[in-house]
This record gives sequence, structure tokens and C-alpha cells, in this order.
Amino acid sequence: MPAKDCRRSRNTPQSGNGRRPRGSLFIWMAALFAAAVLSACIIVNPPPAPTPTPIPTATPTRQTVIDAVRVTEGGDPPVIGQTVRVALTLDEDSYSDRSRWQWERSDDGLTNWRNVPGARLTDSSLYAPVAADDGKYLRASVSFVDSDGAGKTALSPTAGPVVGAEIETDAVEFAFGNDPAVVSRGVRARISLPNSDYSAPGRWRWDRSDNALRGWTDVTDYDAEDSSVFIPSSLENGKYLRASVVYLDSSGEYKRGLSQTIGPVITVETVADVVTFSAGADPPTVDTQITVEITLSGGDYSDLGSWKWERSNDGLGKWEDITDYDAANSSRYTPTAADEGKYLRTSALYIDSDGERKRALSQTIGPVAD
Repeated sequence: MPAKDCRRSRNTPQSGNGRRPRGSLFIWMAALFAAAVLSACIIVNPPPAPTPTPIPTATPTRQTVIDAVRVTEGGDPPVIGQTVRVALTLDEDSYSDRSRWQWERSDDGLTNWRNVPGARLTDSSLYAPVAADDGKYLRASVSFVDSDGAGKTALSPTAGPVVGAEIETDAVEFAFGNDPAVVSRGVRARISLPNSDYSAPGRWRWDRSDNALRGWTDVTDYDAEDSSVFIPSSLENGKYLRASVVYLDSSGEYKRGLSQTIGPVITVETVADVVTFSAGADPPTVDTQITVEITLSGGDYSDLGSWKWERSNDGLGKWEDITDYDAANSSRYTPTAADEGKYLRTSALYIDSDGERKRALSQTIGPVAD
């Protein structure tokens, strides 16, 4: 019997009767072609490589220094309503890129320090404790870059606990400039108690309000050397003012003297040709009395206020309020040793014949001779 041709059935599907199904060869070849095309697509267009997992960049550690800040005022102890001030002790040329100060409070002064909300925007080195700080401890920190380019955080000493102070509304009065309060004209506050009834007065705090009832915000741009004096600027025009100071009473208890409210602050025209010095001004000399007067006739002005005397190092820049003159007769002033080499001027408010309030400003005289 002749051998069967095995090649017929090799790789070729057959039906149950041994015959190839019709069209099976075509299907088999189409499958081969599709597989070839798919392989080619995979080779030509391989799947995208997996995205590598990003490796986070390590944040440089900022060194904390504890010997570069001191509490310069109001921290021994901090009192509600009394400004606390901190300052860097580093030379200004030894650091740069200083941030705002961040104030924090803690229940025990050791742990769980929390940021103080609503810290000052204009001068963040100042903070006046509020009722929420009563019994708490305070500290402040600031970031900077040192001279080697290293980032550091300076941390202040801890101050506290914060103590409360009873408010006294009859312990403060205005010595000058409050009736009315005028833009560019100083207002002076003082404690009205006898010297034996108080001690250790702190820094004066000035506040302004739009309506004299609520929304009081503390003012920071006043004389750093004599905080009892405040010179209203255009920012205070139309606003109301008050002043307060913390002190110890005769029993050793902390009190906060709060002034009456004054205002609204007004703006007046300055007139520079209606004032003359009738004596002692050519040249001004230590221990020699100077007398000033207004040159307007009696019918051209009324309600002449007190004369305000000022001194300046150069006659151009910052003018300092002079206080040691006779308030009962303010048109006279006798220069002291503190005025030697300085320049002087004086001013007073009056109402002109049209009912307008004006500011009479003298010429500048000086320098004061010995």
C-alpha cells in the first residue's frame, strides 16, 4: 500500500471527513499577515517608557540663633495695651534680606508656640499684647541671610507672663495741640497724676479711629525718642485720636492711663508772613529770652492759640518739639544749653477775618549761640 503524503495535513486544518474546509487557507494567511503587521507596529511604535518618580530636593536647614535679638522695651513684664519692641543686635552690614517679625504666644513659655494673628503691618518689631495674651508668654523671630550667605532665624528671649492693667480714664491729659488737632502740628500727652502717685511709665501708644467709637488701630509713625508727642500726618486727616500709657500706681499695681478722644484732625493753611520776632532773635543766644508776635491787626484775626516752639539740627530736616517753656506765656522762650547750635521756629493757630483757621509760622532763626 503506497505511503500517505503527510505534507497535505501539515499546518493545514481539515474537516471531519479529511478534506480542507473551503476558504481555510485564506483565513490562515490573513492571520499570519495580521500578526506580522502587529509585530511591525510594536517595533516601530514601542509603548512609552514609564515616567520616572521625581526625587524631592532637600530643603536646606535654617539655623536658629538665640543671641541676636533683644527685647528693647515693654517686656519686663509685658502688659496688655503696652507696646513690646524687639530688635536685632547684629550690625546692619552683617545681614540682608530680613523678613517681617513673627510674634508667637505660649501657655507655659516652653511648648506649643502659636503664631499671633493680626500682627502689625507697618513695623512688625512692635506688638501690643491684647486680652487673648493675658497670662501667656511671648516671643518673636525673624529670618535673615548672614554675611556668608547662610539663611538663619533669630529668636528673641521669652517675655512673660503677660499681665493685665486696669484702665484709668482720668490719669492722662493733653498738654498741647489737641484743640483742634491739626495735620503737621504736634500733639503732646502727659500723665496728670502727682509724681508720687505713679512710677515706671512705659511707652505711649497712639491710636486712630474713623468714627471715635470703634475700629481703633495703633499708630506707629511717631517720635521714637519722645513717644508722648505725635504729629498727625495726612493719614490722620478727618480721623480721631487717643493716647494711652501703662504705669505703676502707688500700690505697685499696673494701670493703663487712657486719654479722652480728640478730633477730627483737620488740615489748615500755613501762613509764613504774619509772624515776627520782636526781641532776642538776632542772633538767638542761650539764656536770652526770645519774644514772638503776630503782625496782623486786631480785626484780621481772632482765637490765637498757644505758640509751639521747635528746634532742628540744620533748620531744614526733622523738627523736635520743645517743651520747657512757659505755657502761661508761650510767646516767650529762653533758649537753654540743649538749643546751642540748633535752629528755632515757632507757630500758632488763629482764625482769620473770613472765619478760616490758619497756622502762623515764623521764619527760622539760628543757630543758637552760647
